[in-house]
Amino acid sequence: MEQLLLPLLVALTSFGAYAVGTRVFGLPRHGLALAVRYTLDVAGLTVVFLAVNLGLGLAVVLGSRALSMRFVSVYILNDTSLIALSALQAVVVGSWWRLSPGARGEDVKRATRAQL
Repeated sequence: MEQLLLPLLVALTSFGAYAVGTRVFGLPRHGLALAVRYTLDVAGLTVVFLAVNLGLGLAVVLGSRALSMRFVSVYILNDTSLIALSALQAVVVGSWWRLSPGARGEDVKRATRAQL
């Protein structure tokens, strides 16, 4: 039962947000599919940014070890704030990409036209 608490809590708040969004704020139901797709895009970008940040951080740590002859721990990269910062990078780049003219920006234009 304890393992189900967090998923049930997230499901309950998600259904609550859906109900409030559609009934109180008048958000279109069909816009949810675009929002889910955008979220998956951002999740993928988060993984890419996290991998690049970790790789670059490892290169900097190993390079500073070689150049300064001092020990710098790789464990400095073991910080959960790096995940949050990578997610923030992904949101910014994903939004920028989504709002730019071109193939990806067409989704936003279509969704905006559908709301009107």
